[in-house]
Amino acid sequence: MRKRRERLFGTLNEISEEKIDEAAPVEGKKQFHWKRWTALAASLVLIVGVGVGSYILFRPQLGDGSGIIAGSGGSGTNGTSTFMSYAGPVFPLTLKETDSAITAEREITLDFAPWVPVWLSNEEEVNSQVDLTPEQQKEALDGYNKLYPEGGRWLTSTDIQVTDAYTLTNTSQENKTISVLYPFVSSFTELDEHCPTLTTDGQELETTLCAGQYSNGYQGDTLFTESEPGSANLLDAHNWEDYKTMIEGTDYLKKVLTGWPDFSNVSVIVYEFTTPQAPKMDSTIRNSFNLDFSKTVVLSYGFNGTSQDREKGWMDKQFSILQGAQDQKPYYLIVVGEDIAPIDTQGGWDTTQTIEADVTVRRYETNLEDALRTVWQQHYGNGEGDSQDFELFFGLMKDQLLVSGSLAADPMERSGTGSLEEMDIHNSNRVFYLAAEVTIPAGGSVQLTAKMTKAGSYDFYCSNPENQGINGYDMVTKLGSNLICIQQTALLEDHGQIEIVRQNFGFDLENGVDRVILDAEQEHYYLEVKAK
Repeated sequence: MRKRRERLFGTLNEISEEKIDEAAPVEGKKQFHWKRWTALAASLVLIVGVGVGSYILFRPQLGDGSGIIAGSGGSGTNGTSTFMSYAGPVFPLTLKETDSAITAEREITLDFAPWVPVWLSNEEEVNSQVDLTPEQQKEALDGYNKLYPEGGRWLTSTDIQVTDAYTLTNTSQENKTISVLYPFVSSFTELDEHCPTLTTDGQELETTLCAGQYSNGYQGDTLFTESEPGSANLLDAHNWEDYKTMIEGTDYLKKVLTGWPDFSNVSVIVYEFTTPQAPKMDSTIRNSFNLDFSKTVVLSYGFNGTSQDREKGWMDKQFSILQGAQDQKPYYLIVVGEDIAPIDTQGGWDTTQTIEADVTVRRYETNLEDALRTVWQQHYGNGEGDSQDFELFFGLMKDQLLVSGSLAADPMERSGTGSLEEMDIHNSNRVFYLAAEVTIPAGGSVQLTAKMTKAGSYDFYCSNPENQGINGYDMVTKLGSNLICIQQTALLEDHGQIEIVRQNFGFDLENGVDRVILDAEQEHYYLEVKAK
C-alpha cells in the first residue's frame, strides 16, 4: 500500500519536512481570536436527553450516578490512575529560544472553588434565557417548578481553577525581550473553556494562538478497545506519558512554529457541481467513474455517500438533494493525479434505480492550494470573520491531509476517505501554545501568570468501580520546557470540599500542609480526589 501510493505524488514529495521547517515562523502572525462553540456544546447535551441528570453520561458531577458507557480504566504507573477520559497535564512555560540568562521560580495553585455548590433558583434559570417571550418564560418556569419543586437546584462542577505563576528573572546586564510559549491541552470546541489568560504584573498580554497536530492515535472499529486493530476511530491519550512520547519524540513544538505546507505546485482537476434539481423527495445525484487508486486520489466536499472497489478500479460519489431544491452551494471533487473523466452522472443511489435529476457540472484545472482554499472558504462562510481563524484551520487541514489523511503515504481509515468536511480538526485534542512577548529589565524580574479552568480526568460510570466519583488532576515539571526553573512549589486550596484519595504532591490537609516544594527531577505530580 505504501509503495503504491508513493508512486502517485512526484510533486507532493517536494513538500518535505525540510521545506516545511523552512517556512515562516510565528512572528508574522497576528493575534488569534477563536470562534465560540457554545451552541454546539448545548446541542450535544440536548441530544443525550432532557434534564440535568443526562449530562452525567458524558461528564460525571459530584455524587452518585449511573451511565451507559463501559470500558477500561484503572491503575497506571507510579500509583497514578489511567483514566478513560484524561484531561491532560498542566504543562510548564517554555521559551521559544533557550536563554541561560533567564531563570524562573514557579508556583502552581490548584483551586477547588468550582466544587463549592451554588444555588440556582428556577426564576434565575428562566430569566437568564433572554430570548424567550413572556408566554415562553411562564411555560419554562412551570416546567422548572415541576422538575425542581424545591424552587431550584444546587450546581457544582468537577473543574478546578489553576493559577500557574512564574517569577522570571533576567540575570544579565541588559534588558531582554523574550518570546514565551505557554502550552495547554484542549480541542477547538473547548477553547472557550480551557484557554488560559496570560498576564504580566497584572496586565493581560496580547497573545497568538498556535495549534499542534492531533496529539494521540487511532484504533479500530470497536470503541474503548485498544486491542482492536485498525484506524477508524480516535484514540485519545490515557496518561501524561502519552504526551511525553509525543512531545519528546516528534519535534512537536518545532512543527507548531513552522509554516503550513504549500500545495501551489500540485496540479489538480476540479469538478464543480451546482444547481441540483429533482422533482421527487430524497433524490440523489450519483457520480460514477473509473480510476487507478495507485495514481489518483479524489478529495470531495459536500458528498454524503461513497462506494468503491479498489481492485476493479471504480468509485461512486453521491449527494442528496431536496424536492425542487436548487442548492446554490457547490459540491466539489478535487482530483489529484490522473483525470477521472468521463464521469457518469445519474439520479439514484446505485445502478439498480434511476431517478429523474439534473445538475450542472463544470470542469476546470488549477492547483491544489487554490482548490482547497475555495472549498475551505465555503466551509467557513466564505472566509468571513477573523482571517486568522480561517488561516489556522486551513493550515491544520492541509497538514492533516499529509500526516494522516488521503495524501499521506499510509492514510488512517478515519481521515483517509477523501471527505474534507469530515476531518477531525475541531473535536480532536491537541497541544496549543499561547505565544507572547515579555520584556524583563536588566537584573530585574517580572511576574508572569497563566490562569485557566482545568477539567478533571475521570472514568465513566460502570467502567471501574474503584474510581467512581474520583477526579484526577496532574502537572509536569519540565516536559517540553527549556526554561531554567530554580524552584517549583504547589499550593492547594480545597475549600473544605475534597478528600484526597491518591497523590504524590505531599499535601496533608488534616495537618494544615497545603503548600509543598516540588522536586524538579520528579517529572510528574498527580492529585486524585473525591467529594467530602
